[in-house]
Amino acid sequence: MPRIDLFSYGDVSPGQSPARLYRDLEEQVVLGDQLGYHGVWVTEHHFRSRGEVPEPLTFFARLSAVTSRIRLGTSIVCAPFYHPIRLAEQAFLVDALSGGRLDLGVGTGIANDEFARIWGFTLPDASARAAEIHEILVQAADRGVVDFDGEHYSFSDVEISPPAGRPARDLVWTAAGRNAIPLASRHGFRLMIPRPLPLAERLRINAEYRAAVPGGEVLHLRSGLVAPTRALARERATEFLREYAAIYLRTDWRGGPDSASFDDIAEKLSFAVGTASEVADKIWDWTAQFGGTEQTAIQFHGPHVAQAHVLEAIELFADELPGLQADAVDTSQPWVDRGIPERPLPAPLQPYSSTIAEPDVRGARPERDAVRETVEVSS
Repeated sequence: MPRIDLFSYGDVSPGQSPARLYRDLEEQVVLGDQLGYHGVWVTEHHFRSRGEVPEPLTFFARLSAVTSRIRLGTSIVCAPFYHPIRLAEQAFLVDALSGGRLDLGVGTGIANDEFARIWGFTLPDASARAAEIHEILVQAADRGVVDFDGEHYSFSDVEISPPAGRPARDLVWTAAGRNAIPLASRHGFRLMIPRPLPLAERLRINAEYRAAVPGGEVLHLRSGLVAPTRALARERATEFLREYAAIYLRTDWRGGPDSASFDDIAEKLSFAVGTASEVADKIWDWTAQFGGTEQTAIQFHGPHVAQAHVLEAIELFADELPGLQADAVDTSQPWVDRGIPERPLPAPLQPYSSTIAEPDVRGARPERDAVRETVEVSS
């Protein structure tokens, strides 16, 4: 039943540069594309945050050229950090480049004083800005023209190009948060539930979404590691688990791969560690626990996990994909190559003569009504 994706938080291991991380992630995604994984999800982080991918859409433009079928998901773009029109343009461009393989996860993201100061918003406004950007993306995708008058953003008659090749409800996933259920109920968005949330909260959000959006779809982000043996998987995952226990549980966990506390920490952090069949069994357990899950993304890549071990985990677990995905339905709509209105030449035009002036470096662009508008361009 569940479609199975890869997931990366964008962590670097000690001594690993961001540039090396990007090459490693590309290698992982290319392998996942070849082996039948449904998609990949990559998070967005900035400055001193742990993740080292500040522009997942830029990264996906690259990945779209070296893969052919794997879907490319943002988990998430942090909406208040974006100009909404530019976000729509970037997303629709990547979707066009990839042939309709973008899954645009959108949410508020981590909002703190530093981010608010740098990106030009206030902390109390972050959630409201994210909600308005969802609405703007709906107009941009479904109408191709944005007419929006909100508390934080206002646009009139903005034509979006390239046009979206799919409707907003197929393109946008909304992240679990304050606005998620109302937005999903109104627009039919799919829902993304992040990994670090406590189990009770995940269950609550899942139940509310199911009640509000009949036929909706849920993605759960998980972590784990696969190796040829259970003992080897636990050994390779220990430092990964230890670091995430410090980050998300605020716990100085000193246990090892054979400790009884290993399984308790793994359960709290939504980790599945073992052989390929053992991790597949855990995914089936998770699927049943949430009354059916349409999509599960698992993070084999993490701090202190060697690239060779990540690639081995991806390859070993691929043997379980046919069984896990046998009844899974790919509900994504095909991308449609939509044209744009003809762009008229500026008017009026003068007959040619040898005294024609030099080009107007200030720039001129024809409007839809063929009225010439001169805009100032700073040098």
